Amino acid sequence: MNIPKVGDLIDDRYELKRQLGESDVCTLFEAVHRYTGRRVVMKLLRGSDGTPDATEAMLLRDAFALGRIRHPYLVELLDAGIFQSVPYVVTALLEGRSLEGLLAARGTLNPDETATMGRQIALALEALHRNGLLHGDVSPANVWIVRSPLGEEQVVLRNLQMTYEPRKAMPLERPRRRSGSFVYRAPESAQNGRVVDPRSDLFSLGVLLFECLIGRTPQGLASERSDGEFPSLRVLRPELPGALTFAVERCLSSSTSERFSCARDLVGSLEATHIAFTSTRFLSGSSAQGLRAITPLLDAPARRPPQRPPATTPQPAAAPPAPIAEQPSGISRRKVARAAYATPVRIIGHHGVMEGRIEDISTRGVLVISAKALEMGVVVQMSFALPGNGVVIQTNAVLRWVRIAPTSQRAALGFEFQVPPLALRNAVDIYVAQRESLTDINDSGAGRQA
Repeated sequence: MNIPKVGDLIDDRYELKRQLGESDVCTLFEAVHRYTGRRVVMKLLRGSDGTPDATEAMLLRDAFALGRIRHPYLVELLDAGIFQSVPYVVTALLEGRSLEGLLAARGTLNPDETATMGRQIALALEALHRNGLLHGDVSPANVWIVRSPLGEEQVVLRNLQMTYEPRKAMPLERPRRRSGSFVYRAPESAQNGRVVDPRSDLFSLGVLLFECLIGRTPQGLASERSDGEFPSLRVLRPELPGALTFAVERCLSSSTSERFSCARDLVGSLEATHIAFTSTRFLSGSSAQGLRAITPLLDAPARRPPQRPPATTPQPAAAPPAPIAEQPSGISRRKVARAAYATPVRIIGHHGVMEGRIEDISTRGVLVISAKALEMGVVVQMSFALPGNGVVIQTNAVLRWVRIAPTSQRAALGFEFQVPPLALRNAVDIYVAQRESLTDINDSGAGRQA
């Protein structure tokens, strides 16, 4: 098979619409099922010459194992196969935003949000562990906030295609996949001859929850202390519910025997906080918790020029002065509707070429998560696929605000389009309006239930 590209038809039923990313071994595409119209994610193995190897066998074996598991908080495996000697896996398309991007832009979550997300992730891990599998990379990049079929926000744990089988006692000095999330891995993973088990996943979840509450990982804070010890969550946030503090700190124990014995025990501890069933509003365009809170400066009102001070001496009567016109501003006084939209973006400027990921979009601009920051006010050219039709478009944008996440050093960049093309405005208008209508329906339903 030639290198797959947008427009290709795989197995006579999956049309590739836009590329979502790539790694050393796989390329990810958004695809549409030719007969059902369902939008999915297709992962195609790269560089296969038709000769079976360990990577191909592992990919298909994991697909078979994960095909047995269906859980609302795990990404759904829909299909797998081999097309022209190239193995592929098909999973559900996640429409929402990543916890990585949320933390990069916002810094921390409140205790209710943290407990709710932690409970859902723990339930997902329980389903994996019950079937003899481990996730192996529980990190903010692999946690996505999406809408359930009933319209409620929930988390989905992704990147399940390369799980470990704990019964085989595989040492972590020979990992089955590369991990860019080292700070979330359990300490036993760095010890020769040690194997991971379900408690290793729980340690990673503990690090994630700690970061949600503090804005830093325990390892990051410990590196700044003279004794190198993990700081106590009880000391850093004494106002937190005791059950929540207990749950997180027990996950973070360096000894596996002192952690929760299973994910179900962690679920019970989080439920004991009585705040682990909170409805989140991260995807709402109008909520104080939603997208406007994450990208505030793109929705801020334009500043009026200062008024002239009154004259100090009496002036003769005259016609009232004409009102002072507002100066042109790139930021509208009108609140701009926006929606979560994840797609790769290429940013070109005097810094060279930089790759990133759009996390939300409006006709005014985008929120981008990237590996490095740029200086405020810089003008760049952006290239990305439009929502809906997947057409790649280019437009100029100016950087309005920057925030750098202390843990990952990932940068959240708020770009404002300069003169967005008509095709961009039309595609985004339709995309955002569709999601706003879903939000309105869900909100009215929640109001009736209340």
